[in-house]
Amino acid sequence: MFTIEGLCDWCKKPSLLTKHEYIDGLCHHSCKSCYDLATLDVRQFNIEEIQQRERQAQSMR
Repeated sequence: MFTIEGLCDWCKKPSLLTKHEYIDGLCHHSCKSCYDLATLDVRQFNIEEIQQRERQAQSMR
């Protein structure tokens, strides 16, 4: 799971990383110690993005 070497996008420390994908196509990488926070952060963003898209679709009707 943590197979990418680089800097964590949350703590900025070098480590083995895993990828987190946003619904809008962007992605960030987190280390093991930031994984829970990163997962929560990405999930919350994706939920809000879906809600925003639904509101925009309704306003276009």
